[in-house]
Amino acid sequence: MQYARSSSLTLPYFVQYDFEGFRHLDFPLMMVEGICRIMDVVNLQAGIEKALDALFADRLALLCGAGLSMAAPSSVPSAAALAWKAKEKYDATHGATRPPLADSIDHQAEFFFQRGELADVYLKSYIDHDAFAGVPNDGHFAAADLLLTGGIGTAVSTNVDTLIEAAGNFIFGHVGAGVSRDKVAALPANRSPLLKIHGCWSDPSGTVWAEGQVTAEPIHTRLAESAAWLTQRLLDRDLVIVGYWTDWDYLNQVLEQALAAVSPSRIIVIDPCETAAFETKAKALFDLGQRAASGFFHVQESGAVFLNQLRVEFSRSMLRRILHSGAASFAAQAGAAPDAAWLEPLSTDAQTLWRIRRDLEGAMPNEPAKGHQPVEEPLLGMTLLQLQAAGAAAEDICWNLGGSRIRVLRSVNRPLHEVEAAYAREIAPVVAPEYVIAVGAEALALPASIARGGGTGSIVRGSPTKWRSRPDAVAELGL
Repeated sequence: MQYARSSSLTLPYFVQYDFEGFRHLDFPLMMVEGICRIMDVVNLQAGIEKALDALFADRLALLCGAGLSMAAPSSVPSAAALAWKAKEKYDATHGATRPPLADSIDHQAEFFFQRGELADVYLKSYIDHDAFAGVPNDGHFAAADLLLTGGIGTAVSTNVDTLIEAAGNFIFGHVGAGVSRDKVAALPANRSPLLKIHGCWSDPSGTVWAEGQVTAEPIHTRLAESAAWLTQRLLDRDLVIVGYWTDWDYLNQVLEQALAAVSPSRIIVIDPCETAAFETKAKALFDLGQRAASGFFHVQESGAVFLNQLRVEFSRSMLRRILHSGAASFAAQAGAAPDAAWLEPLSTDAQTLWRIRRDLEGAMPNEPAKGHQPVEEPLLGMTLLQLQAAGAAAEDICWNLGGSRIRVLRSVNRPLHEVEAAYAREIAPVVAPEYVIAVGAEALALPASIARGGGTGSIVRGSPTKWRSRPDAVAELGL
């Protein structure tokens, strides 16, 4: 892309030159040393590609706002909805004996804050304590998964709800969240932090609602310390911003303080809004985009949709690398290269891909997926290719070969019977696969007092599943 140099810093529009010629764009401008640079509009796929490149380069960070949690099925209420209910209750309680409560949540909160009644009266009496509860949506699950795997190195949220943390629990992990620098800095080094700069509803008194709180203690110091921490954590990172367009106007000031000195490499804003409105509606984030050295981009899509698709493409990329890692070994064994179609992973939903990723990573039952760099073990990839060469087709998390469902697990350097025992209660017998191939496990001959079935290493009485090491599976299934 080329940029037109202007002698004026108030140019009302920008001419963008590309391979198709040029076109007139009425988008917000970024002024860098006298050069106009626009906030580029890119489609969903292009935005995913940029975020995925950042993820695998350990450069991806996330900023999420209230819009993320307003998406179904979470459906957390907007500020306007909360303010309307608070006003209705307050005015009905006091009637003509007091002036009516203001319409906006900013003015309501400031009114009670100045009276010293924000936490004890407004939040306890006029804000529904269950307002921020809900079911995590696809965006929450994606954020939690990518934090638990380290794909997102740092996340910042202006939301007080705990839906990302709840999503983490559903996928067997504990997201490391905190409301202050000290809390997130104390997390283990291998845990990606989620900084909740607006506080958390688990402690309503510590949440930020009023403009006056930003300059009062203890919020003022908490924000200053968080800003210093974020300056280091987000330096030269690629920052994806989702769900920021909301009616919580006072958050502009919170973000302005927290992000004032942050210098990211690239900004990718995800929101269905019109690009031209960004500078006016989100001045702090627009200014942040001007400091992005490698580009300022806008994807006109909902945050939940974008994050879910990023999770899907992340999983497929991980699985693709595993398949490719076995290609050379397969070719040497079969005498021919694998079919190109076999090297492409299944196109399915994020949850199914996550389950497959866990299996091929070697996660045990009730453990989350933990890695964001693929396991490249030739025998693992070769096994998947051999199944396809034998005619197996992908079916959910298994492979269907001649009517038998086969699940493949990575189980490096473990006795097969121990792996089988660990998984004994994970899947009900009625839906259990006919075979499990534990790649890397060794089938040991067990004493008669331990062995229950007819096959080597079987210890689960009445189990419909045949557990096999890779060598035994290859021989038995004709791979």
